[in-house]
Amino acid sequence: MFGKKKPKVVNVNGKDIALQPKPGIGSKLFQQPDRSKSQPIMPSQQIPQYGSGINPISQSKAQPQKKPGRWHLFVEGIGAKHKGLEQTLKDQGIKGTLYSFVERMIIAAMAIGIVLGITFFVLFLHLGLLFPVAAVLALLLGFVVFYMGMNMFLNFPKHKTKKNAKGVEKDILFAARDMIIALRSGMPLFNTLVSISSGYGDASREFQKVVERVQLGMPLEEAIDQTIAESKSDSFKRIMLQASVSIKSGGDVVSAIQSVIDQLSEERVIELRRYGQRLNAIAMFYMLFGVILPSMGIAVVTILTTFIALFTVTPQLLEAGLIAIGFLQIVFLQMIRGSRPSFST
Repeated sequence: MFGKKKPKVVNVNGKDIALQPKPGIGSKLFQQPDRSKSQPIMPSQQIPQYGSGINPISQSKAQPQKKPGRWHLFVEGIGAKHKGLEQTLKDQGIKGTLYSFVERMIIAAMAIGIVLGITFFVLFLHLGLLFPVAAVLALLLGFVVFYMGMNMFLNFPKHKTKKNAKGVEKDILFAARDMIIALRSGMPLFNTLVSISSGYGDASREFQKVVERVQLGMPLEEAIDQTIAESKSDSFKRIMLQASVSIKSGGDVVSAIQSVIDQLSEERVIELRRYGQRLNAIAMFYMLFGVILPSMGIAVVTILTTFIALFTVTPQLLEAGLIAIGFLQIVFLQMIRGSRPSFST
């Protein structure tokens, strides 16, 4: 009754075909339900498949990333053209990212360019220029001011770093000689660095970095090496490198530093002699183009215009000549200032 029934065999066209028996009572009791005939799940009730590797919560909140706009790409492009700017910002202690700094400088330069462009436009209209001509000239001048201001603002950290390096070069020899005197008197190297970490301007700030690192628990030679890597002064690097090598090798620190000081002194004497030679040439050209030619040129032009009417000397022409002479004076002064040795600034 509860067992399996034997299949019934039927002969059809010479072939035996087994018919499936009807399920018994036991088979009905233990038959598994057919899940394929169950009711379909509504789309709102569908269960997410966690085996696919996608979190359903994050999938519902995920949004497509926005592509960077033109302004973002423009700022990043300007920052990429100024190589080393990010490291310079860190050295100068300027907070914020490279993108934020470049963006602020561009906005500042743009504001100055717009203000000066509007000022030039009003000035040109007041001078009687036509509206289109005044607009084009003001637009060009505003763009030039924007471009020059942007480059000046972006290069300001680098100029400040170079200025600090020149300040270190100015006072480093005096601090190094004081350090030699203290070491020869029997003072330890760390105490010597503490004594010269004030009173020598920018050079003392470099020694102060070494002292602060040692006070924070860093070994002296490691603190010196890190300060050398961050410093922009060549003289400071040479002096402290000899001190670091002498500490590691157990040599005489005083003699090593003294040899570097003697070399730096000789190099500075040679550089001063070269500066004197350059200054003689600049002074000769200054006397020729800044004094003789303007005075004699004005006299010759005034005499010639009385006999030959080549052109008429007007007050505007004299004012333009005076402005050109003043500009020439400024150029020569900048040439003299730029040729000075770095340790004499």
